[in-house]
Amino acid sequence: MIKVMTKFRVFGPTLMLLTSTITLKGQETVTLSGLLKGMEQWNRLYRVSLATDSVYGFRKANIRVNYLPKVDFNAEATWQSDVTRVNIPVPGIVIPMPDKDNYKLTVDLSQLIWDGGATKSMQQIEEENRKIEQNRVESEIFTQKERVASLFFGILSIDMANRQLRLMAGELDKRIEELEAGINAGAVLETSLNAIKAERLRLEQSVDANLAQRSGLVKSIYALTGVKIDENDQAVVPTLAIPNQSICARPEYQLFDLQNGYLMTATGALTSKRMPKLSAFARVGYGKPGLNMLSNEFDSFALVGARLTWNIWDWNSTSRERQTLKIQQNILQYRREVYNEGCSAQVSSSLEQIQSLQRQLKTDEKIVELLDKSVKASASQLKNGIITSSVYLSDFNSLLRAKIEMELRKVKLAQEVVKLYFTLGLSINE
Repeated sequence: MIKVMTKFRVFGPTLMLLTSTITLKGQETVTLSGLLKGMEQWNRLYRVSLATDSVYGFRKANIRVNYLPKVDFNAEATWQSDVTRVNIPVPGIVIPMPDKDNYKLTVDLSQLIWDGGATKSMQQIEEENRKIEQNRVESEIFTQKERVASLFFGILSIDMANRQLRLMAGELDKRIEELEAGINAGAVLETSLNAIKAERLRLEQSVDANLAQRSGLVKSIYALTGVKIDENDQAVVPTLAIPNQSICARPEYQLFDLQNGYLMTATGALTSKRMPKLSAFARVGYGKPGLNMLSNEFDSFALVGARLTWNIWDWNSTSRERQTLKIQQNILQYRREVYNEGCSAQVSSSLEQIQSLQRQLKTDEKIVELLDKSVKASASQLKNGIITSSVYLSDFNSLLRAKIEMELRKVKLAQEVVKLYFTLGLSINE
C-alpha cells in the first residue's frame, strides 16, 4: 500500500491550501511517474513557487502606485539672521519689516502626467525577474526529481535482485526436498544436503541485506515525495519510448531565454530613463507669512502648477550601462553555446549507452538460456548422485549471477532512458 501525505501552509492572501492526507489503498506497485506526482503535492519547493508569485504581485502593485496622486504633509519652522527690507522712505506709506521667524503647514499634491514609459519599464523588469526566480525554483525541483529517480532505480535494482534470489531459493528448496528423499532412500550423502541448505541460507542473508538497504532508500523517497512505500510494494520498470528529439528543454536551458529577455527589457528601460517627466502639483498651506512676504500675519495660501524635469546630461552614464548590458548579452550567448555543446554530447553518450545495453541484453538472454539448461542437467545428476553438491552449486551460482546481471541491466537500460529524458527536459509519463 502506498500513502501520500500532503501538507500545505499559507503563504499570503493568494495562497490558502488546507492540510490533507491522501491514501492510495490496495496499490502494490511503485512507478516513477507516481512518485513524481506525489512530489508535486508534497515537496515544499512547489509552495515556494506559489509564494514567489505573491511576492512579485506586491512589488508590481507598489510600482503601479507611481500613476496615482501623491499627497505629502509638511510642517516647517525657521529663523533667519536677516530679512528683506525696504529702506526707501515713501511719504504716507509705512512698509513693515518681516519677522525673522517663519512657520508653515502645507499639504502638497502631485500627479504624474507622463514619465516617458519609466514606470511601465519597471513593471516589465519586475515581470522578467519573477520569471527568472520561478525558473530557479523549477531548476531546484528538477534536480530533486532527478534525485527521486536515482533513489527509485536503487529500489528497483534491489527488488529485481531479490526477486531472482527468491526464485532461485525456491529452486534450492526443490533440490533440498529431492536430496532428503534420496537420503531417506540411501542414495545420497547427507553432506550434499547440508551444502545446499547452507547456500539456501546465504540467499536469505542476501535478501535481508538488500531489504535493509532498501529501507534507507524508502525513507529518502518519503522525505522528497511524501510517498510511503511498504516492504511488499514492488517497483515497476518504466517503459518509456526513446525520444527522437535533441533539443534541450531543461529549466536551466530555459533560463538563458529568460535572462536574455531581462537584458533586453533593461536595455529598453534605459531609453525611458532619459525621457523628460511631466507632472502637475498643487499646494495648500497655512503659515506666517503666507504668499505675501511682507506680511507678519498667519494666513492660508494655495498654488497650482506643472513641472517638467529632464536630465539632459548624465556624463555618459546611460551609455556605459547600455554597453554593459550588451556585454552581458554576449556572455549569455557564449554560455548558451557551451551548454548546447555539453547537452548534445550527453545526449549522444546516452544514446550510445542505450544501444550498447540493448545488445548486451540480447547476449544475456542467450547466456541465461544456456546456463539454465546446464543447471537442469546438473540438478538431475545431483538427484541421481552422479555429481556432488559443489558441482551443482557452481552451475547454480553461475545461473543466479547471470539472471541478476540481466535484470540489473534491464534496470540500467530503463535508467539510461530516464536520464535521457531528464537531459532533454522531457516529462516522464508512463
